[in-house]
Amino acid sequence: MITVRRATADEVVDVRHRVLREGRPRETAVFAGDTEATTRHWVALDASGVVGVVSVVLAEMPELLTPRPRWQLRGMAVLPDLQGSGVGRALLEAVHTDVDEPLWCNARANVVGFYTSAGWEPVGEVFPIAPIGPHQRMVRQA
Repeated sequence: MITVRRATADEVVDVRHRVLREGRPRETAVFAGDTEATTRHWVALDASGVVGVVSVVLAEMPELLTPRPRWQLRGMAVLPDLQGSGVGRALLEAVHTDVDEPLWCNARANVVGFYTSAGWEPVGEVFPIAPIGPHQRMVRQA
């Protein structure tokens, strides 16, 4: 059984590090804006503890869209053995419920299908983020 709840910045770092920054120093999983008063974090938990995380940071989208999203989804990560099990979907639903405004993110190219199935749309071309790899800017209107 998975539950999702709001969290602190400290609670999201371990899963971010394991999934998004494996092999790199732990501090690379601490993102700018994590401790800002406007930033929101969520964790997905099962009996073993935190198995998924996501954050939303106040950061205006670079592209000039109307309306222009001002909330960036960041650090979405689910432990590898639970990817595809609905944990990510539960985290996104919590974000969509709590943030009733347009959202944007830089999605890794290999998970664009996950976001499009949740109502997000690609914007522009795929671009590299070194040393992580190809990304696609995505947007979700409220």
